[in-house]
Amino acid sequence: MKQQQHPLDFVFKPKSVAVTGASPGKNGLMFLSCYINSGYKGKLYPINSKGGEVCGLKAYTSINELPEPVDFVMCCIPNTAVPDFIRDCGAKGVKVVCVFTAGFSEAGTEEGRRLELEVVRAARESGVRVVGPNCLGPYTPEVGLSFTVDFPSESGSVAFLCQSGGNSVSTTREAAARGVRFSKVISYGNACNINECDYLEYLDQDDETEIVAIYIEGVRDGPRFHRTLAKLCQRKPVVILKGGFTQAGAKAAASHTGSLAGSDLVLDGLLKQAGAIRVDSLEEMVDVLVTFYLLPTPQGRRLSIVGAGGGSTVLATDDWARNGFFLPQLPPAIREELRRSIPNEAGLILHNPVDLSLFAFGPNAEFFLTTLVNRADYADLTIFHQGFGQSGWIPSDTTEALLDNAINAYLKVKSQTDRPLLLVLQHLISGWDWKKGVDDVQKRCTAAGIPVYHSMFGAAKAVDTVLRYYEKRRNGA
Repeated sequence: MKQQQHPLDFVFKPKSVAVTGASPGKNGLMFLSCYINSGYKGKLYPINSKGGEVCGLKAYTSINELPEPVDFVMCCIPNTAVPDFIRDCGAKGVKVVCVFTAGFSEAGTEEGRRLELEVVRAARESGVRVVGPNCLGPYTPEVGLSFTVDFPSESGSVAFLCQSGGNSVSTTREAAARGVRFSKVISYGNACNINECDYLEYLDQDDETEIVAIYIEGVRDGPRFHRTLAKLCQRKPVVILKGGFTQAGAKAAASHTGSLAGSDLVLDGLLKQAGAIRVDSLEEMVDVLVTFYLLPTPQGRRLSIVGAGGGSTVLATDDWARNGFFLPQLPPAIREELRRSIPNEAGLILHNPVDLSLFAFGPNAEFFLTTLVNRADYADLTIFHQGFGQSGWIPSDTTEALLDNAINAYLKVKSQTDRPLLLVLQHLISGWDWKKGVDDVQKRCTAAGIPVYHSMFGAAKAVDTVLRYYEKRRNGA
């Protein structure tokens, strides 16, 4: 017996897509171009009032003119026309309408609220499911469906539910740059028809998704949200950032997606009961996702820190210690072997943390790091840290060469050990292209399975968060 297709498969894996407003200068053309350039594998139908041809595709003047029913429609028409358009889609056999258009309940006007109720009524009467309004819709790399052209085409195991369009772009882009790959992302806006609970239930059944991230500003049904979230958390890590938890933030959320935020204490208790992981910023969310996705789970909290810069290693020790990690002493045999091999450079510290000084990251970096990492079982996790940019007293070309030597050594060490390793790139004062250099390092390291972080504090907090999650799971909490 053929398994029935889940209704939300038409959101994430449509076999045919129509785009309204697909004409020069209109938002529909932006979505159509993204779908084409992202390699969407299904059929594409541009719709505009003039017909003709758009992006090499035959354009149709209305939804009724399409030669067949389509699974998914991206709707970029004026808000007042949306309810009747949804009814037309229902008559045509369309499964899902994603409404990019804004100007509904989030506008805070009586007219906007009335129009959104009309959308809800039209969806119910026509049998069409509605994503949004006020959203960007889905990104599913498996089928080449994306609302930007620079998201990776490779699939992964992370799903991201995001009530904000802008946050869905920036967070997905940053996580992807650091090696995370997604099964599905959805920017879902006001959630007037398909809401956060529907997505959670879908992801609970989704074998392609192992980790779930959520940015949420408000929920439609608190008790159902708690039930569905708790059920999902029993099977998969769920990382949540709540926007609008302060009074001022709640007011901003209401004008952004029309969300009503309740008591933050109540929400915090609900998330803890459900077993979700709450984070305080998008940066922390990305750090936690990177840790879940790329870092093999350390078996304990014994730490070794290796890098260049005495002051930064002291601060690093503080960051990790305050998050529950401890640094055992470097074994005397290893310390002595390194001491015989390294000249007495200023700032050299052969304890734990180990400060090899900048000069140890020259041609012999591989030897030093291999000795430190592969010859000892005194630590469960090794942290490499590297300043990035000009230190102020070493020329930039020298710094770049040292960094390149260090990265090559990290990659060689990673290929020789199963011990969890991570890299923290610390931004120094820089007169050269910091972002371009970081992107290159991140690509090389994440491809080898080394997660990259941009601060010691962020790395320490994220690894602690993930370890506490697994500790609770082992204890049945």
